[in-house]
Amino acid sequence: MHTTGSHSTAVSEVVGEMLMIGIVLILVSIFSASLSDYLPSERSPTVTITMGNDTAGNITLWHKGGDWVKAETLRVIVSDASGMTTSYTLKGNPSFILVPYAQAFDLESNITVIRNTPLTGNESVSLATDRAVIFSGTVGRRYP
Repeated sequence: MHTTGSHSTAVSEVVGEMLMIGIVLILVSIFSASLSDYLPSERSPTVTITMGNDTAGNITLWHKGGDWVKAETLRVIVSDASGMTTSYTLKGNPSFILVPYAQAFDLESNITVIRNTPLTGNESVSLATDRAVIFSGTVGRRYP
């Protein structure tokens, strides 16, 4: 029986291609795993906010420019001079009013926090998300 080398040559070509595919897959997985180190980190939103208050002690924050922020992640934190802190969120809180009511706090939107307690002066107000404080300010007592 006479065999030619063509059959063994075809097998080595298939094995060679399988090895090349395996090497490419390994290199792609190593590259994609190391690529995550070079991606930029998620940044905090930048927002320009104007704050005001009325004689009843309600505080209003107006979005005047910058990034939009998911409304469900927002929290207004009010701290008075004695150190007492109250936090207001949109979820199930009638004291936190977003106008217009939407899923985002965006340009020309405003948030009003209904406190029903007159300001004593020097209350600290912060607007925060889950990751960062995007506004912080101090309100004084407004006289009628």
